[in-house]
Amino acid sequence: MTTNLAVVITAGGRVARADFTLNSSPDDSSESKDYLIKALLKTGGRTLLEVVLDAVRATGRAERTVVVGGAELQCWVKPPRETLVPERMEAHENLIAGLRVVAQYRRALYLTSDLPFVTAEAIHRFLDACPPGAQLCYAIVRREEFEARFPNSPSTYARLRDGEFAAGCALLVEPAALLQREAWIRHVAERRKSLWQLALLAGLPVLLKYVTRQLRVVDVERRAEQLLGMCCRAVECAPELAYDIDTPQEYEYARRLADDRAD
Repeated sequence: MTTNLAVVITAGGRVARADFTLNSSPDDSSESKDYLIKALLKTGGRTLLEVVLDAVRATGRAERTVVVGGAELQCWVKPPRETLVPERMEAHENLIAGLRVVAQYRRALYLTSDLPFVTAEAIHRFLDACPPGAQLCYAIVRREEFEARFPNSPSTYARLRDGEFAAGCALLVEPAALLQREAWIRHVAERRKSLWQLALLAGLPVLLKYVTRQLRVVDVERRAEQLLGMCCRAVECAPELAYDIDTPQEYEYARRLADDRAD
């Protein structure tokens, strides 16, 4: 079992108020009349940030949790083990800011704050599946398992030789090692939702393999190791770590499913 674990949760994202206004949280005191803090959208009576924090707390494995976001989120953070770090202008800067706070830890779990169905069990499964020697573990889930959990959801998949996969929203990393490669944090963060975009970043040989359905998960791992100089592994995770909210359609699906299961 992973011990001495830190958790970094980025919660700086905004969504257009016009698209999400009917489903916003009354607790959202965002300064903008046009945008909402995505982490404060609600499903099943809880904000998305509450769902993620409750799951992390229930694991009992986090020595320290860092939430990167605006001052509006302070009431959801419980010191002393949980700390709110002021958000930056860019998503990759939020990740860097969080990792800097926990740089002394051997391993840190990075999660996004828009996971409406994440559970302690899903986090346990991912952490326990990560190889001890890997410096960066990236969550993926097979399409069959994802669709069994979230049928007819508005999700996309990458078609590899090994099968079809959805990208997860979790990383287990060595903070100090990753901080030495800050330029790559931005590239990967911008493309994390698409294995196709990661293939483009990886170069033409990888892209050609992807187009011809010859690209394997192990090929992506090897190329990531070449580019980062770190031991990288893709780790199959529970579907709950791969369903996040980027669009109104994804949010509406999650809201309806959460409400149905609460009845």
